[in-house]
Amino acid sequence: MSAFAPLPELYVTEAAAEGLRNEAVRRLQWRLTPGQLRDLGLLMDGAMLPLRGYLSAADHAAVLAGGRLASGALWPLALVLEVSDAFAHDLETGEDIALCGPDGAVLAMMSVTDRWGAGPVRLGGRVKGLAPVPGRDGALTPNALRARFRDAGAGRVVAELGEGVVLRPDAGAALALPIAGAAAWQAIAARNHGATHLATGGDAALRALAVEVGLEPLG
Repeated sequence: MSAFAPLPELYVTEAAAEGLRNEAVRRLQWRLTPGQLRDLGLLMDGAMLPLRGYLSAADHAAVLAGGRLASGALWPLALVLEVSDAFAHDLETGEDIALCGPDGAVLAMMSVTDRWGAGPVRLGGRVKGLAPVPGRDGALTPNALRARFRDAGAGRVVAELGEGVVLRPDAGAALALPIAGAAAWQAIAARNHGATHLATGGDAALRALAVEVGLEPLG
């Protein structure tokens, strides 16, 4: 398989999306905060693979304790949907909710499998994407970049981690992704966006990280 093969996204077909929009009017609707919008966009576009939704309570606890899912797989983000107590008051596990943008448009449906905590309440569950989040740059999604590298004839793409992620293909111009956070998250996001190598500067921890997330250490 090509290093730049398309990744699975979380979007449903347009026909399915239309049916889910009709269903959403009968469901609880949560208007996402700016940070939640950003995370949902990354999740639906495949930047957060292998996640297919928000973490379960068990995975959330495991990530907080050691930066790994309950399965032991590396995952550094405690990604859950935090909602108010008032919103969650009548919400039951197993129920679907609509995730909405600032204008109230339904962007995704979430099947709530886990609910815990209070002030805020944390929710986990699978996500079905209906539409990209407003303002998301379609040219910088994982599959858009993978297609760009493939079409340019790139053989490798080196990721450099810092305040953001810089991708340097061996064919075509370098580009910067506004992805900040822990090195483990940046490395996973870089891989999903098409990176094949990770610049390590000789750092042993970065070399080990590269190997674990499936990148070739460089330096």
